[in-house]
Amino acid sequence: MRNLAAALVLGSFALVLAACGGGGNGQAQSLADATTKAVYNDDPQGVTSHFDDQLKSQVTRTEVGILSDQMHKQGDYQGLSFMNSDPNKNEYTYRANFSKGSMNVVVRLDQNGEIAAYRVLASASQ
Repeated sequence: MRNLAAALVLGSFALVLAACGGGGNGQAQSLADATTKAVYNDDPQGVTSHFDDQLKSQVTRTEVGILSDQMHKQGDYQGLSFMNSDPNKNEYTYRANFSKGSMNVVVRLDQNGEIAAYRVLASASQ
């Protein structure tokens, strides 16, 4: 009986984590997708709209344009797929899917839910 109670508690905890976005779906993925779309569309204001103040100050229009060009070489943007996360860092990794390839997107959220780090990396298979 004790094992059954423990299993129910653990199952409930897993559901709570999933509801909080622990599976990569939720606030982190929504912010990563919105930011990636803004990069793809060469929209610096949209890119920084969910960044914390420190990260906003590091972004230049030129960098956004260069990254946008790199994304366009991969084809049409088709959304993100969750890859993994590091709960200790509040960091999430996604695959940005394009019609001709993919890139990895890594975001780290600060304690206020704003993006404190945003990186786009070429996939290892490229």
